[in-house]
Amino acid sequence: MLLFWGLLLCWGLLPQTRGEAQHLLFHRISIDQLETDISDMFSKNHVLERMTKIPVTGDMSKGMPILDHLPFVRENLSKKKTGLDLSIVGDLLSGKKLPVVEELIRAGGLVIEDAKGPEVTLEILSYSLLQVTLRCKLYVSLQGILRLKIIKNIRIGVGLEQTRNKTKVVLKECYTPPGYLSIKLLETINPLLVNEALELVSKTLDEVLPFLLQKIVCPKVSTLLNLLLEDLLQFILPPTISGAEDFQYYVITTELMKDTIVMEILLVTPCGQHQRVQWPDHQPPQPLPKLAHGSMADLVFWQEVYNGILSCLYTSEVIHVDAQDPMAVDLVQLLWLRELDPEPKASLLSGESMVLTISTPESPTVHLDNGMAMLTQPGSLALLGPSNTSFSSVSWKLHSKAVFSSRNRILNVQIHLDR
Repeated sequence: MLLFWGLLLCWGLLPQTRGEAQHLLFHRISIDQLETDISDMFSKNHVLERMTKIPVTGDMSKGMPILDHLPFVRENLSKKKTGLDLSIVGDLLSGKKLPVVEELIRAGGLVIEDAKGPEVTLEILSYSLLQVTLRCKLYVSLQGILRLKIIKNIRIGVGLEQTRNKTKVVLKECYTPPGYLSIKLLETINPLLVNEALELVSKTLDEVLPFLLQKIVCPKVSTLLNLLLEDLLQFILPPTISGAEDFQYYVITTELMKDTIVMEILLVTPCGQHQRVQWPDHQPPQPLPKLAHGSMADLVFWQEVYNGILSCLYTSEVIHVDAQDPMAVDLVQLLWLRELDPEPKASLLSGESMVLTISTPESPTVHLDNGMAMLTQPGSLALLGPSNTSFSSVSWKLHSKAVFSSRNRILNVQIHLDR
């Protein structure tokens, strides 16, 4: 992969090109990593923070009531503006006045003191529909009489639509699924009131809590989720596209698989003259390998694709060196030794101009094997005389290999050249 990106980044060093080749790439994103990213984003932005210190019931005419001080009750339940009537407290402790609990709830005495989470889970419903579930933990208090831990889920549907060269994110309704409400008693001042009070509280929460979550939490999480997914699904290959002579890419499809989001991408590579790579009209589909454990994302392409791009971009080169150059002496001697008649040619003895040529007419070929890449570069040496007459020539292949390894999330590359 490192060689692939390096090749793309160095494209500008090549001469102007004509023609093109088309190759399929696959960009994959881990669903587990996406789940972690969404959870981290919601935690960082404190999406449940506005749920704290809110009475579950009360006057909603002026928006959501926010409490700065606890406890909170209306004046008709207290002789003082700052607390409960002591006679009511005594009745509650003795269990004689259960109707007062109803009054407390209606008056806003049932308060969300704290909120934790949300915990995020993702479920793929179809190739283009993802369900996001937010598990919200709310800690509710009824004026110190009861303290409860509430778990309520929020669900958001996420649809993926392909529009030209872009994957569009379409958020469905954000809602709280009916029928599920987990309530756990943490504290109570009167065990005699627990069953009856819990029944009243459960009924109230079941009616009001979905409205509060949809009103307060849904708008914020929907906006954040849309921003994250839109950014995540913007696939950009270097270099920046500026014209027809540059790399072009097209996102053909974006699909939700079992554990990944898979983007199928058509990469159009500019080719040199007479370098257009021909591919069959219908290539048999090849199964994608599993995403490596712990990987956030990857770019999948086959060895044939890499070599095709390399061949398309490659420009043959011929280097001319004077045979009298001290740096070329050993190569010239090698060519003479290959001749059946090792005696120096008359043209060389007469001092006529001789030229050593080094040519690489074909592109290198890369073979990938696990964590190693082997590159083979064919070429030839020739000793030319007047009128480009060849006196001697030899073909060669240069082999080099690169070994990839990682440690502490750092990619290490060792390159070896075979002599």
